[in-house]
Amino acid sequence: MKILFVYADYPVNTAPDRPRHGFYSEGLASLSAVLKLEGHDVKLLHLVNPIQREDYIERIRDASPDLVGFSTWTNNFQDVQKYASWTKEAAPESITVSGGYHATINPMECASTEGIDLVVSGEAEGAIVELCSALDESKGYEKIANLRYMRNGRYFENPVRPLIEDLDSIPLPDFSLFDYPKLESSLIRTASVMLSRGCPYSCTYCCNHKIRELYPNKNRYVRFRSPEGSIEYIKKLINDYQPIKYVSFLDDILPLKKKWFFDFIDRYKTEIGLPFSCNARVNLITDDVATALREAGCYRIHLGVESGNDYINNHILNRHIKREQIVRAFKACHEVGIKTLAYNMVGLPYETLPRILDTIKLNAEIKTERALAAIFYPYPNTKAYEISREAGFIPTTFNYGDEVLLNQPTLTEDEVRFASAFFRPFMKAYRLVMKMPPVIRKPFESMLDKLFCNRHMPHALLVSMAILPKKVRRFAQEALKTYSPGLYLAIRDQLLGASRSEAKP
Repeated sequence: MKILFVYADYPVNTAPDRPRHGFYSEGLASLSAVLKLEGHDVKLLHLVNPIQREDYIERIRDASPDLVGFSTWTNNFQDVQKYASWTKEAAPESITVSGGYHATINPMECASTEGIDLVVSGEAEGAIVELCSALDESKGYEKIANLRYMRNGRYFENPVRPLIEDLDSIPLPDFSLFDYPKLESSLIRTASVMLSRGCPYSCTYCCNHKIRELYPNKNRYVRFRSPEGSIEYIKKLINDYQPIKYVSFLDDILPLKKKWFFDFIDRYKTEIGLPFSCNARVNLITDDVATALREAGCYRIHLGVESGNDYINNHILNRHIKREQIVRAFKACHEVGIKTLAYNMVGLPYETLPRILDTIKLNAEIKTERALAAIFYPYPNTKAYEISREAGFIPTTFNYGDEVLLNQPTLTEDEVRFASAFFRPFMKAYRLVMKMPPVIRKPFESMLDKLFCNRHMPHALLVSMAILPKKVRRFAQEALKTYSPGLYLAIRDQLLGASRSEAKP
C-alpha cells in the first residue's frame, strides 16, 4: 500500500509565507514504523504553512496514494476538512482516514465530513495495520475495531481494541518520516522525545478523561517504555541525527511513576548525559525528584499552575492541588538550580478579575522564570466545555479555528485579553512589591490590586498597544532561531543555565 499522512502543522490563521519549520509528531512516527514493518510505503506531507488548492492537488497526484491519513486536532479541523475534500478531487479512488485527538473525542463530526471515508478513534497502530492489510488484499474492513464511518446517512461505530500495554512491543518511532534536521527543535539542536502514553488525572480542560473511558483496559491507560527501551529510543535518535545537544521530553509527566523514574533517570545520567527539559505535576515534585532531575542534567521544568484561585482550581478545573503544594514544588526546583516555566490560564468559567489576580500573585510568589497565560479554550466534549455550555457561556456550535472566549457576566472579552497580555508585567510588579518592607508593602499592593481589578480601564486600547512589542519580539526570536541558531542557543543557555557543562555526569 502507498500511504500518505497529511499533517497540518501550523497555528490557526497562520500567514502562508510566515517562516516556519514544523514540529515532530510521535503518533505519526509510530504509525509509520508499524506500517513499514508490514512492508507498506509511507510518506508524509508535512504542511508547516497553509497551502493553496492547486499546490495541494498537485502534491497528492504526485504521491498517488492508496490511503491518505489526516492528523486531526481541534484547531486544525477546519483545514483538515478542506484538505480531505481536495484529496478526493485529486485522488478519488484513495481511502481517506481521520485520526488523532479530535477524531477520537468527536468521531461522528469527523465521519460526517465530506471527503472523510473513515475515522480511527484511540490508539491507531493496530487499526491502521489491519485496515491497510484488508485494503491490500481487497477484503472488507467495516468490522475493524476502532473504526467509525458514515454509510447512507447512518453512523457506524466499532468497539475500541484494548490499549497497547507494553510499549516496548511496538517498534521505535520512524524518525525518518520527517525531514528531522529541519524541524523547529532541530534548529536548536534539540531532540523531541516521548517515552510514555496517557495521564492518570482528570483535569476538566484536558481530553485525557474523555479518551481514557474508551478503552476496555482503561486502568492501564498510563504506560511507559521500559528504562532500557527508553534509553535505546534516545540513543537511536541521537546517533541518527547528530549533532543533538539537548533533549526535550514531551511526556505529560516524566516523574509520574517513581520506581520507573529513578531507574530511568539514573541510566540517562550515565548513558546519555545531555541537558534536558521536561513536564511534571507540582504534587509529584519532591526534594529527591528535583535533585535527581538536576543531577541528570535538567535545566528547565514545565509545571501547570493554571489558576491560583482555590475555587477555580479545584471545583472548575478538578485539579485538587493546594497552593502550598505549588509553592513547595517551585521552591524545590529553584533550590537545586532548575529553572521553571509555569502554565496558567485566564478566562476560565466563573472567573473574575480578582480570581485572575490570585493567579498573578501566586506566580509572583513562586518566582517562576517564565509564566505563560493562555486564554482558556473550551475544547469540545471535555468537562470544561460542558461546564461552559451548561452555563450558557458559549454558543452551541462554533468555528474551531476562531478565538472562543466565554461570554460571562463576571468577565468581559476585553478584560480576558487584557489579563493575558499584561499577566507578566503585573506579575513582575507584584514580585517587586513583595520585596518591600511590610510597612510599605501593603499600600503598594492595594494600589496594584485596584489598578488590575478596575473594570473601567480602557482594556481594548491597552491590549492593542501591547500587541506590537510582542510581535516584534516574536519576529526577532524566529529570525534568530532560523538564521543564527548558534547565537540563539548561546543566549538561551545564558538565560536558562542550560549549557552542557552544567549537566552533571
